[in-house]
Amino acid sequence: MSSKNTMKRRDFLKIIGVGTAAVSSVAYTKASEKAPFGMKAFLSPEGTPQMTMRTDAAGEKISLLGYGGMRWPTKQTGGNTRGEIIDQDKVNGLIEYAMKHGINYYDTAPVYHGGQSEHAMGIALSNYPRESFHIATKLSNFDASKWTLENAKEIYENSFKQLGVDYIDFYLLHSVGPGKDSFDQRFVNNGILDFLVSERQKGKIKHLGFSFHGDRESFLHALNSNIKWDFVQIQLNYFDWTQDADNKPSASYMYEELVNRHLPVVVMEPLLGGRLAKLNDKILAELKKRDPELSPASWAFRFVGSLPGVLTTLSGMTYMEHLKEDITVFSP
Repeated sequence: MSSKNTMKRRDFLKIIGVGTAAVSSVAYTKASEKAPFGMKAFLSPEGTPQMTMRTDAAGEKISLLGYGGMRWPTKQTGGNTRGEIIDQDKVNGLIEYAMKHGINYYDTAPVYHGGQSEHAMGIALSNYPRESFHIATKLSNFDASKWTLENAKEIYENSFKQLGVDYIDFYLLHSVGPGKDSFDQRFVNNGILDFLVSERQKGKIKHLGFSFHGDRESFLHALNSNIKWDFVQIQLNYFDWTQDADNKPSASYMYEELVNRHLPVVVMEPLLGGRLAKLNDKILAELKKRDPELSPASWAFRFVGSLPGVLTTLSGMTYMEHLKEDITVFSP
């Protein structure tokens, strides 16, 4: 953007109606200074801007835009088993385009698409050298009757089979919170975390972290456990930046806490479930004054991507037009 169209985060928050009084200046200054990640926009041999990359503490280059595998395109099945299944041909085409344009972070989970997501992603990525992409998946042990080490190992080992890989780059405890007792019962008392730490020591897991949906107490309890975390995935967008209700920590609070601990932030829900891609006419008109070419979604992505502590931003891009637009926003 030209200098006349440049907008500070505080100005942006005012335009969209989010109060700035609760926005800590520490999140804009001290947190930025402490962020241990580098940002670089790479150029193709032809000089065309390509995907912006962040470099984590281990020196790994991660695309600032990550591909979320929760909303793959589907198609109807016929016969006696009519329903929806993932359209593998379309997934292959989407991932082919993503790989060609610099996306190297792919997020999935055993429970996405009724258990189909990991397998579909594994098929699509099998066409590329293993070192050319990073896979993130999760321990989705939501059934309290099965909070056992044996069940966790079964979920864990099945992810390797479905993805067709011999190591997982980013492995997450799926949806930590609410309540610290839940965290201990799901992952600590049964020996699951000890097992995952040993798998990290063996190199089967490269980075161990968790995704978070809960209250402030459970967030701090997980962070203060004896585990050395490598990253944390949180919901972060400009609407949630200052929202701190019912003991749910605001995005700015979680972001600041993680940056202070030198933990890379993986962002989910940058568009707040799509709601930030469809703004009311008054807000949209103000943004169009700044830059008529930018879409509402691109403003939301730019807000998140401008935070130096963010390692990657997940987007579930179902259609090729969504993928192309999001790549444009993040390049560079």
